[in-house]
Amino acid sequence: MIPPEYAVRPLEFDDSAGLPDGPDVDLAYAVVCAADVAILGAPDETREARRSGLTSVDALRDEHRLVLDDSGAPVGLLTVERDPALRSIFLEAYAVPAHGALLGPLLARGLDAARRLRGEGEWRVDTAAFAQDATSIAAITAAGFGPKRRFWKMEADLAGQSPEDPPPPPGVTRTVAVTEEDFRLLHRIDQVSFADHFDFAPHPYEEWMPWFTDRRDARPDLWWLAWLDGEPVGLCMGDDRRAGDGEAYVRVLGVIPSARGRGIATWLLLSAFAQAAREGRTAVALNVDSDNTTGAVGLYERVGMRATEVVDLYSQPL
Repeated sequence: MIPPEYAVRPLEFDDSAGLPDGPDVDLAYAVVCAADVAILGAPDETREARRSGLTSVDALRDEHRLVLDDSGAPVGLLTVERDPALRSIFLEAYAVPAHGALLGPLLARGLDAARRLRGEGEWRVDTAAFAQDATSIAAITAAGFGPKRRFWKMEADLAGQSPEDPPPPPGVTRTVAVTEEDFRLLHRIDQVSFADHFDFAPHPYEEWMPWFTDRRDARPDLWWLAWLDGEPVGLCMGDDRRAGDGEAYVRVLGVIPSARGRGIATWLLLSAFAQAAREGRTAVALNVDSDNTTGAVGLYERVGMRATEVVDLYSQPL
């Protein structure tokens, strides 16, 4: 139980130019920033990235909880997401450093919600923490979670990067997705490209596309389709979630299995480097499963990317 000296309430959202937003996003972001700064020395995400996460297709807004101290300052946050396709519920618990004892009660509350919200069959509940966050990891393991997977944030320094696009592999071209048909091609290629990846579950277009469109830092001009001999075979999608740090961000990079081994993914990534250089960015970042079986980590390392953050995923069955 959260101690009685704290106030706990749901988050409230207002409509702002068609997107859910409001003062509670600022309060939630303040908690996340304080937790990140204590571990990383700087916030790991922008306010817009947090807002979009709090209100995404999978987010259960009624289950999020904000914790305030006796002065009304935000000191804790619980967020809850539910993915029926994966039969999983994802929890995030945050506390400002002086209130780290809240993490255990917040996770307990999240687990209660997960048991109530699970569907039929075998479900699980997941959470995550930076590898060096001993306080969060202690609370996570005490709540019954076990380690499951490791993910890296990788970056490439763009010092000396040419702004000129690299030459494409033979028979390969690139276009910007513009039409509804193009967007559906992005979805189709994504679902095929990642079908053999860890924890993949198919999602219909109507659920998938809002992850990219319902955010203010979207960059539709960076939603690229790769074509091989006139057939769509790859995608690269970026956004501006790290623009505040002077970085470009590659959110999705994939090539269908039948077109792999031709240098298409490398070319798309190097094209993203060149685009970032033209925009004056200092680095390019992306996230990757460290145990990826398609060779993605090796590809990223070959083009000069290095792991700069480590996030561990934890899980337990419901």
